[in-house]
Amino acid sequence: MDFVLPYTKQRLWKSKADFFSPFRTAAANAGENITPLFDPDLHRAEPEEADLKDLNTALVVLVDVFPDVEPEVFREMLTSISEESRLQVVTEHLLTKKMKWVRGRYRKPLDSGTTTGRKNSAGRLQHELNATVPDDDLFRSETYKKVVKRIFYQEFRNLSHSSIRAVLAEQNFSYTLARPILQKLTTRSWRFSLSDLWMKRSPSSTIGEHPNIIWQPADDSVDRPVPAVKRTGSSRLDRELFDLFVSPILHGRRQKQLADDYQAATQLNDTEAEEAHALFDCECCYNAVAFERLTTCDDGYHQLCFDCVRQTVNEALFGQGWSRTVDLERSTVRCFAPTAVECDGVIPSSLLRRALSDEAGKGDTWNDFQERAANETLTKSLLPLQRCPFCNYAELDETPVPRRRKAMGMWLHMVNRTSAAFQATILAIIAALVIFTIPLLLLAGFAYLAIHIFPPAGAIIQSSWTRVYKKRRGLKFGCRNPACSATTCMRCLVHWKDPHTCFENEKTSLRTAIESSATAAIKRTCPKCLLSFVKSSGCNKLVCNCGYTMCYICRQEITSKEGYGHFCQHFRPTSGRCSECERCDLYGDEDEEAAIRRAAEAAEKTWREKENGREGDERATKAMVEALVGGTRERRYWELWLDAVVDVVAVV
Repeated sequence: MDFVLPYTKQRLWKSKADFFSPFRTAAANAGENITPLFDPDLHRAEPEEADLKDLNTALVVLVDVFPDVEPEVFREMLTSISEESRLQVVTEHLLTKKMKWVRGRYRKPLDSGTTTGRKNSAGRLQHELNATVPDDDLFRSETYKKVVKRIFYQEFRNLSHSSIRAVLAEQNFSYTLARPILQKLTTRSWRFSLSDLWMKRSPSSTIGEHPNIIWQPADDSVDRPVPAVKRTGSSRLDRELFDLFVSPILHGRRQKQLADDYQAATQLNDTEAEEAHALFDCECCYNAVAFERLTTCDDGYHQLCFDCVRQTVNEALFGQGWSRTVDLERSTVRCFAPTAVECDGVIPSSLLRRALSDEAGKGDTWNDFQERAANETLTKSLLPLQRCPFCNYAELDETPVPRRRKAMGMWLHMVNRTSAAFQATILAIIAALVIFTIPLLLLAGFAYLAIHIFPPAGAIIQSSWTRVYKKRRGLKFGCRNPACSATTCMRCLVHWKDPHTCFENEKTSLRTAIESSATAAIKRTCPKCLLSFVKSSGCNKLVCNCGYTMCYICRQEITSKEGYGHFCQHFRPTSGRCSECERCDLYGDEDEEAAIRRAAEAAEKTWREKENGREGDERATKAMVEALVGGTRERRYWELWLDAVVDVVAVV
């Protein structure tokens, strides 16, 4: 018989919380092994704080106003100025004392084929205010900073916390940018040398050793474990970790699965076709293939297999058979069956696309064929074209037909955008119009007849309108090819960067690229006040204005108790690494010189590859000669007046 408590008038539980306490404990014990995982389809980025949103908004505005300055300068100035009117104060300081604040930190030119300069660390995570500001350059929340430091403390246990904070301060607390630097510091740490000697560990931390990456067990549909990201408390960092570690693995597995499925389906289809005696002979290689891997021409219906079509197109693209193989009028391939004596047929475009598409379905050969055919057709058309220097995109460079402005539009344009001399002349003509109405009407009639009867008069007006239209259009050209989307200059054929100057001195651009790379290689940032600095001379014990003391080599914090004991104390008759300890050198500049040399060599190599490998150099050289030497004649005075009149009257 079960034991039953005797009835009593007193309460058995002191409170409601006391009653539910056993249930809460059981629920906690049941779910203690459940790890919350990040799902990119469910978890969205948390809303920004009010102050953080204001800082990012001000940063975007400053980048638009001063596009040639590094965003790092704006971050330092915005954080050092009070919240009230911070945007106006920073703008005034940059306009009056720009050299003092910038100190050589100018943005580098954009790479070929890109418009944002540096790829975002979180891939699709792009700030909603302005797509021209990379996510790595924006201000980060305090939650993100705390979580990043905590993860790095766990991932790089052999590095001091001060070194990790110094690297994070240099890279704007970006996990993606700071992790490679910390991995390099780990290989040079004496703590890692001892642990590597005994534990045989790898120099770089792999995905399997990451504290926030776990491997889920495989289920029936997946034969291998699947990586997942444990939630860190910051959705922004969760997305960054997912795109950095998990997404490449899942994408590679997906591509491999598609390739394996395609191969298995092809083999199964060939086997079933052979068993059913449904194979067809190719009239080029005479192999028996299934119907799904066969093409026919539209005239003699000659049968050609996909392999023969692919080899023929590759020979036309990269060999000498383009003119006899390709039909440019229909943008396809002619029939090349040896059994056909004179076949005027072609392979339909739909079948040609299937044959040229690779196993993954990307169709790279088909895209190359289409670009080559379109380029050949445009070249033979002899039309004036404006081409993108970084891809095969082209636009028709023609002057549109002008339309007459309305009377009020003419008046406003003349008042706001013409010179005082032109305005005085127009007012004099209007005043004389009252007195000489009939002669002016006759003059206008004769001018109309001259334009339509005498071709030179019409050509002069058309030339004037062409000059006015090109002046309005400017030199900025935007490529509409989704794979390129580059913004270039029509004259010098380089990437457009505000403020843009055509044909800058090559030596100056090379010197700027080398100096910027060298400065970035030896720059250090105080993790306490986020002030950036470069050591010009002296020892490697650096003291910031805020009082923070750090080592210039390993970036570790030097406490007052440690002092110069952080550095090597052994006497060495010759320079070089100490053979008795692994401490940093007090006056060692070998690493700094090597870093500067490597950065300068990489910058020079990148610059020369960009200059020598750019398409359209002949066109750029011709435009440079015309701009600098004077390839066009000086316009006459009456042409200037005619352009002013056309600018007032005509509109696109």
